[in-house]
Amino acid sequence: MELSAPGLQNAIVRLDPITEAHREVIFDSKIEDSIWKWMPALRGGSTLKNYFKFVLYLQKSGDMATFVLFRQSDGAFAGVTGFNEINKIHRRVRNALAWHPPSLATQELYQAAQLAMIERAYAWRAKRIEWQVNTNNDFILEGLSAIRPTQEAVFRNFERTADGVWVDKAVFSLTRPEMVGVVARLKQSLAC
Repeated sequence: MELSAPGLQNAIVRLDPITEAHREVIFDSKIEDSIWKWMPALRGGSTLKNYFKFVLYLQKSGDMATFVLFRQSDGAFAGVTGFNEINKIHRRVRNALAWHPPSLATQELYQAAQLAMIERAYAWRAKRIEWQVNTNNDFILEGLSAIRPTQEAVFRNFERTADGVWVDKAVFSLTRPEMVGVVARLKQSLAC
């Protein structure tokens, strides 16, 4: 099972591997309003056009597995999520991003997408999933509180965001045995 293989879904969201065909739905959405506040600065400039090109390149090379989210209830575009820091030898991944248009940024949607991502990582035989989260990102931190990964560290002055602010990052992880319990708990709470 490849991390970016199609067919990833649950009762709340469908996750399609990102392709050039998703450009219009992403660019026509309000998702850009939620990206730059938390996004690390990018080489070449922090624009949606630059970021989309970067993600497609990394998707093709296998260095990232990015998905476009659609709500199951009505098929509406609901965000973008994905893995980076994919290490096949050591079977570990980082849950790299989770962005939703502001009007759709709900904990149910975030947790449903994370459930699908954890299930995919488990099917890929991951031994570890990691999250690195800006310590000011209350939305993601609240979502992770339902997942209950172990907090391992806080990296101080870790990176500069696209708007030029230096931020701390909290590091969280799940190991393979922990994923099973998290999946069961999320399925029950989300009725997936």
